[in-house]
Amino acid sequence: MLQTPSDTDYQAYFADAASAVQAVLATARQQVVCALARDCSRHGFELLLQVARRGVALRLLVPDTAANRQSAIAWERISAAGGELVWLDSSAPILQTPVCVIDGHTVLSGAIAELSTVAREDFAGVVRQSDLGLAARCLQGLDAMAPPKAAMHEPEPITQPATPVPMQQAHAQGDAASSSDFSTDLGAAIPASSQALVLSADLQARTAAWQSELLQCHSLALQAELDEMQRSMQSFDRQQDAAIGDLLREFLDLKRQYLAQMHARFGGAERGDLAREADESFSRYTESHPDDERLDAPPELDPQAQQELKRLYRKLAMQCHPDRVDSAQDKQHAQALFQRLQRSYQASDMRGLQNLQAQLELGQDASGARTSGAASATRRAPAQWAMELSALQSSLAQQHAQRQEILQSATWRTLVSQSRWDLWFAQQAKHLQTEVERYREALQEATDADTAPLIQK
Repeated sequence: MLQTPSDTDYQAYFADAASAVQAVLATARQQVVCALARDCSRHGFELLLQVARRGVALRLLVPDTAANRQSAIAWERISAAGGELVWLDSSAPILQTPVCVIDGHTVLSGAIAELSTVAREDFAGVVRQSDLGLAARCLQGLDAMAPPKAAMHEPEPITQPATPVPMQQAHAQGDAASSSDFSTDLGAAIPASSQALVLSADLQARTAAWQSELLQCHSLALQAELDEMQRSMQSFDRQQDAAIGDLLREFLDLKRQYLAQMHARFGGAERGDLAREADESFSRYTESHPDDERLDAPPELDPQAQQELKRLYRKLAMQCHPDRVDSAQDKQHAQALFQRLQRSYQASDMRGLQNLQAQLELGQDASGARTSGAASATRRAPAQWAMELSALQSSLAQQHAQRQEILQSATWRTLVSQSRWDLWFAQQAKHLQTEVERYREALQEATDADTAPLIQK
């Protein structure tokens, strides 16, 4: 069953994560509730401290570990600034990702506790989500982990003295009790120690449910980042091919001809290696840039159209991402749809996205919504949640590895270092033209007479 559309808005931040988180926290007017999964960076702590200093109610939940107790962070500054600091003992559910809920409608998660003033290439990123339902589930989960002070000190209800109950009425009350809520059944049938264990497992399952939602959105946001990076590289390649493709092809061809001729005439292992490398470079380029590819390339989009393309992609990704379906059959179907979505987006194919949107809206593929939140938590065993969370973490690790590979690629480093691609293409065209003329002359002279190589490579 594919996920139905929602009003969820999400965005991932990487190089600009620190400033983005600061800007989101600055919008808080009523309350910020934050829970850490492990330790916290000094910069992340300072950003939260600023919230309390502005007079916004801040509640910070911190794992009570030796690392946190012995860290250089002065946690008591939160209380001194008017915030509430809560130490979570070892019985509290384990969080897969830190979470911060702002004013009950915006959720931050991801590497919040690793924020730094210095941008790192390997930074895992922070995800912002605007989702009232998810924010409410996160707040409920955090309150269950550590009830607010007001809830912890509520007065005990006044009970009336017990009065005798007729036998028939007692049986009726017993029947009614058997259909009451889960916690009442536990209290009547299970010893206190066993009841505590069951309730703890139930809390772990409910925590896993909303943590799973956060990780799913991490995967969505990170995949959107990857697809956007791929789209940028494809756009760069298309524009480069249009601007200097013919010159680059001619340069690589002349170079391989010249080096092959030099190896044939003078021999030598080094010349052979150079000739082989040049031939492989030309083959790779021609295979990756077929002549008919330019005819199929979509037109470059203006900034407004690119924003619409991103908006539509994110909307459709929420509907058909494989992580958001349960059964193996639905997951396979969603995978096919999502791959189609990725191909259209990376190629800047607006019509392809619009066709997919129409198909989903007609109900030809969306067969229902996945059950999530507390309802699904009560129907899943702890082992099932452990497997799902492990699979999500594994998927995120693979996505981060893909992002690192793109960041280290020559194409990406070139395109991000050039603010004006057209100027860079013009410079490369001038350089390539000079090289083409050089190799033409060298080949001509080598053909006309038996001379030494004119180009030393």
